[in-house]
Amino acid sequence: MNPAENNSSLQFLKEFETPEHDAVYNVYLKKLSYNASRATKSDDIGVASVNFKTKELKVIKAGTLDRLLDSLFLEGGEIDGTYVRIFLATFRSFCTPKTLTEKLAQMYEDYDGSEKARSATFQQSIISVLSIWLDLYLQDFNEPPSYPCLQALRSFLKKNLPNSDLFNRVQHRFSKFCTDDDSDDGVCVDSVDCADGRYVVHGRTLPSPSKHGELIESVEFSQLNIRTIAEQLTRIDADLFIKLEAHQCLGSTWNQRSKDKANECPTVAATISMFNSVIFTVISTILKDIDLKASKRARVIEKWIYIAQELRILKNFSSLRAIISGLQSSPIFRLKKLWAHVNKEMMEIYTDLAQIFSLESNQIASRELLMKEGTAKVSTQTRRKSKTNGVSDAAMYRYDQSSLCCGTVPYLGTFLSDLTMVDSAFSDYTDSGLVNFEKHRKEFEIVAQINLFQSAAKMYQVEPHRRFCAWFNSMRVYTEDESYALSCEIEPPSTAEKNLQKTISKTSVTSYASLALSYSNFSLKSPTPSDGVSIGSASSDSAHPITSQSSISSGDSDGSHHPDRRVIKVTLLTPGSDDVNYKSMILTNKDRSMAVIKRVLEKFHEDPGVNHDPSTFCLVQLTGKHRELQFPSDANVFYAMDTTSPNSTFLVKKTSERTPKKMFKTKSFS
Repeated sequence: MNPAENNSSLQFLKEFETPEHDAVYNVYLKKLSYNASRATKSDDIGVASVNFKTKELKVIKAGTLDRLLDSLFLEGGEIDGTYVRIFLATFRSFCTPKTLTEKLAQMYEDYDGSEKARSATFQQSIISVLSIWLDLYLQDFNEPPSYPCLQALRSFLKKNLPNSDLFNRVQHRFSKFCTDDDSDDGVCVDSVDCADGRYVVHGRTLPSPSKHGELIESVEFSQLNIRTIAEQLTRIDADLFIKLEAHQCLGSTWNQRSKDKANECPTVAATISMFNSVIFTVISTILKDIDLKASKRARVIEKWIYIAQELRILKNFSSLRAIISGLQSSPIFRLKKLWAHVNKEMMEIYTDLAQIFSLESNQIASRELLMKEGTAKVSTQTRRKSKTNGVSDAAMYRYDQSSLCCGTVPYLGTFLSDLTMVDSAFSDYTDSGLVNFEKHRKEFEIVAQINLFQSAAKMYQVEPHRRFCAWFNSMRVYTEDESYALSCEIEPPSTAEKNLQKTISKTSVTSYASLALSYSNFSLKSPTPSDGVSIGSASSDSAHPITSQSSISSGDSDGSHHPDRRVIKVTLLTPGSDDVNYKSMILTNKDRSMAVIKRVLEKFHEDPGVNHDPSTFCLVQLTGKHRELQFPSDANVFYAMDTTSPNSTFLVKKTSERTPKKMFKTKSFS
């Protein structure tokens, strides 16, 4: 009797690795239940019983490209749907699209028909994989001017399946690529759709959208209502996020190993470009009128807080974070007299919104909120209105209740950070040179989340607003130096602030680079009126931007508040000594275990020489009562450490030594 596959239960029994030529597998036992019935002689009523059988399942953990390709198909020749999705989303780090096309074509032709039924199944599965690939990742085939991958696929299909639907689709796509470069399927890095056409996000040198050949009159920020601005920002953000190619977010593509991010990751760069554009707009609207009274300038800040609140209701966490970042930027936050004119209730709203993006415990607040509301149709956020801001603001909030049905635009930086963390924590290849596919499974878990939110983002239905586009595209933005100079002109710096600026950067913006990816040697330069924002490499010795109120108010320049470094407490275990001496040390996101060990030895005046070979030591984090986390010698400590533990205490000891119980009795340092 056949097993009831639909009712089968998968129970983990054991796991072990089995070397199999050029691959390593995890082998599991799948427990299958099936119903067996037996009829008695006295009647026709069957007596059901439940039986079990086990089936051995091989799951590839690492292998050569050929073995990874073999795993696309099950034993009977059918495709493994889950594995295919993971493979197609992540293969670019170990294989080019053209090579993959040629490999699949060769596999198809290698089935010579000795077992006709089985060969036909495998061949049909290969065609299915190619079809899925073309549907999901069309940009892999858009390689002008010669289109090598698409040409290889077309040649293969013309030879083997000239009358197939897939061949016709490839022919059509090739013709479209050649005639118009398929502009409808791509995203221009420096532009977004705004009303009638595409307008540059930064620099904004193009004229405002026109009607019947006439330019729309100049529009001021004060003339646009809050709801309109929030909806239009959401429209653009959602459009860019839907067009995002999730595989471009992978650490192997995005991090420091990829030099030309604008070309290799155009859809990611477009989202970042829009994010920074919102930041620059916030700063510019607050600073542009030098002669504006503090009370009126405070109303501009309050309007941005209202817009941020509206974005929270619309579940647009991208522009919401951009606005908060703009308000927390150095040129704006330093204006203490200005902030004193912002009414108390608005400050409470601002504080609540800013708390969403707290870096505490790996941004746990924003993560939990996204999981709670990410795919819901309606936001749980209620609108708070200031009692002191007048009737006009209340009028701005009259809207149809049905408009609350909305999608979600997440803050992309969180996913980029997670993917870069996975890329840093796991190697691309095993020690024997096999592709580490376990790493790609972990990456796909994050990519799948992005895909889920892309579906949610499609729920928005917002039409372009011509007056908003005219304002947004013509808004003058300032460079870093210009913004800070205007800020100092509005409120001259104190002596203490002047001294502080000698040691830290007066960076005007908080961008994706500083919020999430500063460890990738990637920066977004502030725009000039002529060239806009461009993507380039950050200097290794450049100062980090001020990104939070705490870092400004305290004058802290040690890096403890920055997302790319932490202050930890370290000690060196000395055999035979009862003394425990702790010292503070800054841990950066580039520090590996061995580098930390060397620095600890130096801090405790132990020369890493013959008698103190760093390779004979290990690094552990004391995470709780009698619990410790030991790091491999090549681990990235910044990402591997337990950030949920209240204790940031680290211990360096000889590898052969046990950690004394007394070490777990020390108090967590504050």
